[in-house]
Amino acid sequence: MASSGYHAHTKLEHKNTRMNESPTAQGLRAHLPLAPQNEANFRWRGEHVSRMEGFTDAVFALAVTFLVVSLEVPRNYEALLDVVRNLPAFVICFAILMTFWNAHFRFHRRYGLQDLFSRIMTMAILVLVLFFVYPLKFLFTLVTVNLFQLAMHDPPHLEQAAQGDVLYLIYGLGFAGIWGLYALLYWHTLRKREQLQLTPIELVQTRGSFCEYLVHIGVCALSILLAFTTDDNSLPGLIYFLIGPAQWAVGSYFGRQYDALVRQLKAG
Repeated sequence: MASSGYHAHTKLEHKNTRMNESPTAQGLRAHLPLAPQNEANFRWRGEHVSRMEGFTDAVFALAVTFLVVSLEVPRNYEALLDVVRNLPAFVICFAILMTFWNAHFRFHRRYGLQDLFSRIMTMAILVLVLFFVYPLKFLFTLVTVNLFQLAMHDPPHLEQAAQGDVLYLIYGLGFAGIWGLYALLYWHTLRKREQLQLTPIELVQTRGSFCEYLVHIGVCALSILLAFTTDDNSLPGLIYFLIGPAQWAVGSYFGRQYDALVRQLKAG
């Protein structure tokens, strides 16, 4: 009953806020392409772009520019083909960076935290993202060149099998480090659940996100372990496909809790 009353109060606050806006502003906001929408049964506490979030967006934009093959226009036909051949690797790396960015966007929209711990974790995430760009680009350029048999001028390559193990180590530590910092942000949020007045439904979603990031860390650790304990050069990379089934299992577990709370809330 307390949760139901809290949601009613929250809806009233949002309604009053929207009533203070002009009808034009309300209409334009709703029809913007890909306009961010509040999550169902989750009150967004950070609805405005803070200075920290704006700085984060700028750093992610800078990281994307590092993925570009060259800042210069190709001067000959072969250079142009190299740009085209780098497209698959660019798309994969861009998608991974946007996954990190989306996690940051969702965190700040959900909780709006700007305390010292959140700022330090955000800065640490940005440091790793910027450092992670070049290993990420090297790895997926190497993978796509070999997978699609692309004839590139001076393609990335490994001279020894041991170099592949180190590459998996760098990639795994960078990937796990970023998701680990996001996990710490959600751990920090769980510590502040009373201050943030998280409802039972929001608490379940927060714990679910926290466990999703732990899945990433576990798979990265397993990949690093396999890189240095097996002779199969592909297995440490293929192990990342476990992320999908593991995330589905975590989502199903917390999804059942979420659905039960929603039914309870509707029942009054």
